[in-house]
Amino acid sequence: MGRANFKSFSSIASYTFVRSLFNDINNKEIPSSWDSRHLFTITGSKEFNKNWRAGFKWRYVGGLPYTPYDLEKSKNVAAWNASGRAYNDFTKLNSERLKPFHQLDIRVDKNFFFRSWSLMIYVDIQNLYNLKYTGQEYIIRQKDENGSYMTTDNGKSYILQAVENESGNVLPTIGIMIKL
Repeated sequence: MGRANFKSFSSIASYTFVRSLFNDINNKEIPSSWDSRHLFTITGSKEFNKNWRAGFKWRYVGGLPYTPYDLEKSKNVAAWNASGRAYNDFTKLNSERLKPFHQLDIRVDKNFFFRSWSLMIYVDIQNLYNLKYTGQEYIIRQKDENGSYMTTDNGKSYILQAVENESGNVLPTIGIMIKL
């Protein structure tokens, strides 16, 4: 069994426990929008022969709190038309939490050194395992086949529809850096 060479390997890990709270109008302590609770990051890189280097960064962020929608108020035609969007239910301020998020990024680079300048080329891939981050869904008014907003209750209430709010893709980058 071979021995690992850790002489040219460097790494760092950091963990932060976060509690971000505030008092609401009733003096009740509730989580703020930044109350992710857990932040964890590990980075590492390894130097190889002939000026090659490979590295990674993995991060984890706990789920952030959010305020759910007040769907009863939101479907009211007059209320929606006044704001142009769905209303939050502030009696449930930051009472829900999104799922945690994590991501792995990797990078490989190669340096070339010349008499008075240097060249670095690299490949960087963010979100390597293509994790999709799911945020609070969007609420929209449903349309009929003619593009008109659909209503019920003799035109007093819109028919609302939830739309998934998902983001995150693998993001590869190829780069060149020149230092003079």
